[in-house]
Amino acid sequence: MRTEEQCKPSERFLFAEEYFSDKAIAIWQSECVKRCTGKQKGKAYDRFVRWTRRENEIAVFMLYAYADFDIPKKFDVIFDLANPNEFLKIDYQLTQAVHEAWFPLDNVGHGHKHLCIFSFEESLPDMLRMLHKTDTNCSISKSPKDQKMLGFCHSKDFDEIKAGIGKELLP
Repeated sequence: MRTEEQCKPSERFLFAEEYFSDKAIAIWQSECVKRCTGKQKGKAYDRFVRWTRRENEIAVFMLYAYADFDIPKKFDVIFDLANPNEFLKIDYQLTQAVHEAWFPLDNVGHGHKHLCIFSFEESLPDMLRMLHKTDTNCSISKSPKDQKMLGFCHSKDFDEIKAGIGKELLP
C-alpha cells in the first residue's frame, strides 16, 4: 500500500500500451460477471457491467499503478513515455477502474494492473490512437515490441516526471 503523498512527484503517472475495442470490452464485462458469481458486488461492479462506451470515453489497460487512490480522479496531461516532450494538455477523468481487468472497484491499487476508463469533455484526442488497439480479453499483451506507451498524469507533477524519465533514458 502506497499513498500518493508517499510517492515522489516524478513517479506520479499511470502508463499504458493498449486500449480495448468495444468487442474486447464486451468480453471483459462477460468475464467479470462469470468471475464475480458468488462474490459480494457493489456500485462499481454494477456500473462496469452495465457500461456502454460513449464517443468521449476509452478503456485502456494500465500497467502497475504508482499509488493507491480513489476514483473518480482528474488528470490533465497525456504524454509519450519514450518522448515526454510530445504531450497533450487536456482535462479528463478516470471514472472506472477494474482491478486486474476483472474486479471493478472505486479505487486504484498500487502496483496492480487495471482496466481504466477515461472520460473526456468532448471527443477522444488523436494521441490515444498511438496505443495498440486490442480486440480480445487476453491478459498477455499482443502489442508489438516497439509499441508506443502513453503516460497519464496531472500537470503539477509533469515537469518532475519528464526530468525523471530523461534521467532513466540516459545511457
